[in-house]
Amino acid sequence: MTSKQIDEILAKKPLKRYAYTVRTLLQEEELWGLFDDEGWLLMDVDESAEVSAFVLFPHEAFAEVFRNQAGYEEYRVMPLDLYEFMEWLEDFEREDIMVAVFPTPDLEATVVSATKLKEELLMAFDQEEEQEG
Repeated sequence: MTSKQIDEILAKKPLKRYAYTVRTLLQEEELWGLFDDEGWLLMDVDESAEVSAFVLFPHEAFAEVFRNQAGYEEYRVMPLDLYEFMEWLEDFEREDIMVAVFPTPDLEATVVSATKLKEELLMAFDQEEEQEG
């Protein structure tokens, strides 16, 4: 992925990046997050810091840009299997953890419930199967 392509995709509105992420996750069957010795990066969703969101990227390059420009240099960019992550979404639902989909370095992201993301991924899987069948 070229730096021009990265910049063009980062410039898209959050919902466009969200749609891009869902498509890319289905194609690549993996996602990217930031990980340190204490675990995966969770961002505070509201001022009270009572709601957290797992930070998810569709491609390693976007995770690297975020890590370097948003001040998370102590984290490592790590891949995660999409199907394993789908199982995690069930835990996120129980623990009230949201998902911050494809944040930009200025922390602009589409934040969705684990339930909503799981439903949209399953719906996209179904649509893909129908097109192939």
